[in-house]
Amino acid sequence: MNKPTLLTTGKQLGDKLYVFSIYDLEPSGVLVQAYNQAAQVEYLLPISEKELVGTNLDRSVESLQKLLDSITLQPYGGSDLALQSNFETIKRQKKRPTGDDVEAYIKAPGDMGPDNKSIHEILCTGMVELCKEKPGGLAAVRWLGEWLLANNPKKPCVTEEE
Repeated sequence: MNKPTLLTTGKQLGDKLYVFSIYDLEPSGVLVQAYNQAAQVEYLLPISEKELVGTNLDRSVESLQKLLDSITLQPYGGSDLALQSNFETIKRQKKRPTGDDVEAYIKAPGDMGPDNKSIHEILCTGMVELCKEKPGGLAAVRWLGEWLLANNPKKPCVTEEE
C-alpha cells in the first residue's frame, strides 16, 4: 500500500494478537487493517470521512487509538469474521461474496423474467449480441449497458390509467 500509515500497533482480539495499521485515504477516509501473522489472516475495515466526522474523530493519534479501542472481530455471513466498530456512526460491514459464491449466484436459476433465466444466461445472450454488432472500445461497454437496460427481464411495466 502506498498510502501513509497513521498508526501501527498491536491489539489482542479474542485469543490472538493482531498488528493493526490505519492508513490515510484522505479525502475518502481511513482504512483499518488487522493482520495475524501466525494464522496468516487479514481483515480490513474502510471508514469514510463522513463516518469519521460523525464519530468526532480526526487523524490525531488519540482519535485513532479511540477508533482502535472500538474495533472488534465479529462473525458475519456464516462462519466468516469481519472487523466492526462499536461506534454507531460507522457502518457495519456487509458480506461480499467471492469466488465460488459469486459464480453460484450468477449461474443460479432465478426469477429473471418469464423464462427464469440466470444472470449468466442473460449476460451470455448480451455478449453474443455484442459480438454481432462489433462496436469498438468504450462504445462496446456503452452498447452492452444499453442492451442490458433494454432487455432487462425485471424492467417495470408501467401502464397508464384511462
